Amino acid sequence: MKLEYYFDCLDGQYRFTGELSEGVLFYNIDSSIAEFESRQGRLSNEDSEVFIRLLHRAGIEKWDECYEAQGEGIEDAISWKVKLTDDEGSYVSQGEESFEPYGYEYLITALKLCEEKADYFAAAGQR
Repeated sequence: MKLEYYFDCLDGQYRFTGELSEGVLFYNIDSSIAEFESRQGRLSNEDSEVFIRLLHRAGIEKWDECYEAQGEGIEDAISWKVKLTDDEGSYVSQGEESFEPYGYEYLITALKLCEEKADYFAAAGQR
């Protein structure tokens, strides 16, 4: 399983890449947003299991079928993109702030296992 999450706003860009290997999630963060530092890390086996369960609850593979992905395409809008690759295939979804699919909050909760301030990526987050 591999997860790629991109977030773009006026403050900069954020990219999270996580890959599951032998039951452990290894991740890389690259950010130009001042609140976040670029770094690499890994989750414990237990936290990796929680991360995967949360991704399953998020239902990323269904997002593009179930909601309006984009708003008006405002040039400076806060936008996000997710790519999930697993044994079943590859799923890509994208949207703008306030156009978050059902289950997006589970993705944010999963990201919080690696990035404490991941609430920043939710429409209700503090910026």
